[in-house]
Amino acid sequence: MFRIHCNKCFCRRNTNPTLVFHMSRCQHVICETCLSQSSEEKKCPVCKVELTTVPINRQLPRGVANYFEDPLRFQVLYRKISKFQVDQRASDNRGFYRQMQEHEKNKLRLEGFCKMEAQINQQIQLEKKRIADLRAYISFHEEAAQKNRRRSMDDMHHAKELQRRRGLRPRTPSMSTTDNTQSDEAMETFCLDSDTDFPALGQTRDSRKRRFDGNINEFHI
Repeated sequence: MFRIHCNKCFCRRNTNPTLVFHMSRCQHVICETCLSQSSEEKKCPVCKVELTTVPINRQLPRGVANYFEDPLRFQVLYRKISKFQVDQRASDNRGFYRQMQEHEKNKLRLEGFCKMEAQINQQIQLEKKRIADLRAYISFHEEAAQKNRRRSMDDMHHAKELQRRRGLRPRTPSMSTTDNTQSDEAMETFCLDSDTDFPALGQTRDSRKRRFDGNINEFHI
């Protein structure tokens, strides 16, 4: 700690405790006597700059009072402040490093998602193409089925039309009474001209064939 004294006349505070000392803005200590002598000029008696002073007492502003404190205290405080700021910078650097690592992880994750999205989009396009092919296949077979159904209906209508034009199917012709009579007369004439015995007309004819058993007496021509 230094001894407070006037920078103009070099009188010390400890030799004259009642004398008031002042501190100027230009950081000079001036006693009341020297200050009163330079009050008319309103300039510092040491450096001749514009003079503005505050009295050195217990009511000094904190920024001015620090000039009269022990520098060792400020050195310890400076070390504490320096350590605090160093720790804060280190913490900030660690946080930034972690953010960079997280950024790299997110970047890799994003690249994976982009690849997955591309694969999904490709799969979607393939599925759309497959669905389009299935729809075309179904449409083709539905059209073919409709054409076959239409052709079947046309054939059915055509067959009905032909049947309508031709009319009913003719019946099998039957022997009339006149024909039977003529056949009987011819058979009678044939019987008169030959000596062969035939069954009488109107009787039922035996359609079964007689088998020859070797007796010639039973064989008639």
